[in-house]
Amino acid sequence: MPLSGERAARDPGTKRLFVFLDGLEFIAGTDAYERVLEPLLDHGGYRFYKNRLDESGLLLERISEAHAVFLDWSNLSAEVLADCPNLEIVSYIGVGAANFVDIEAATGLGIAVTNTPDYGNRSVAEHALGLILAVARNIAWGDRDLRDGRWTSMDREGVQVSGRSIGLVGMGAVGREMARLCHAFGLRVFYYDIERRPDIEDIAVYLDMDGLFSRCDIVSLHIAYTPETRNLIGEREISRMRPGAILINTSRGEVLDLAALADALEKGGIKGAGLDNFPGEPHPDLSRLIRLDRVVLTPHIAFNTREAKDRMTAIAVNNVVSFYSGEPENVMNPEALAKERPI
Repeated sequence: MPLSGERAARDPGTKRLFVFLDGLEFIAGTDAYERVLEPLLDHGGYRFYKNRLDESGLLLERISEAHAVFLDWSNLSAEVLADCPNLEIVSYIGVGAANFVDIEAATGLGIAVTNTPDYGNRSVAEHALGLILAVARNIAWGDRDLRDGRWTSMDREGVQVSGRSIGLVGMGAVGREMARLCHAFGLRVFYYDIERRPDIEDIAVYLDMDGLFSRCDIVSLHIAYTPETRNLIGEREISRMRPGAILINTSRGEVLDLAALADALEKGGIKGAGLDNFPGEPHPDLSRLIRLDRVVLTPHIAFNTREAKDRMTAIAVNNVVSFYSGEPENVMNPEALAKERPI
């Protein structure tokens, strides 16, 4: 798609250019764009596009002169970054910037990379709870039955969630929201994290990873994706789960070994799974999972509420404003701040 809109900086002498490759589709309406982007005009002018996958060849043309780039799903490789001599900051509209930006290359070039943590903690936690209910109470399965003309009221016995135990892997911001929701819902809450979180232990009991997988009726993943957490949850962990247990993932798809999960489900080792994130998005290989009735799959929509998207875009804009105000926030590679861009 060609240029969708642009505005010059307030000060005609300010030559910085900020480019939105994508992500502004999160904002409802052009008037809203201008309100949200208004703070940028004190530091530079902006252009915005609604990038499409079939326009990836135009990416460098659009950002080659940019000082700041905003993106949600476009990819900035080491080669692209090296061909952007003015680029000082990449503001990723979301959390998982490492999936779309070569952060190591950016750091070497002195380009700061920011993300938008905590924009949708409640939205993601609500979705995870929804997946639990969908699997435990056969909601999606029952929906498919009726659409296929089958009345299966007596065949779809579910599991009452209240009173069951849930283990949360990861007690970051989303994990904390999940702990509060599950506690209010009548679940007994356990958690594992690389650090103990005493401030949450009035409602959640700490267990080591092995104990959590073997003890809990439901396991819900809330893990940040790093090279170290790739396939963190695999055959060993899943094999420890109780017969009839449920596995939920609303963190990055790469933290879960889908082949190991499919093996366990096909063998009847666990009751079911609810998944919102997958490796290889937007074209993940779900060929084994889609054949299984006790799996509920959603296309990375846990974050997708109006409230979360408004917060996400506002944080991304503020990251650039704070950077040029000399008080950078949410920088994923702070060592880049000490570097000057090589000429």
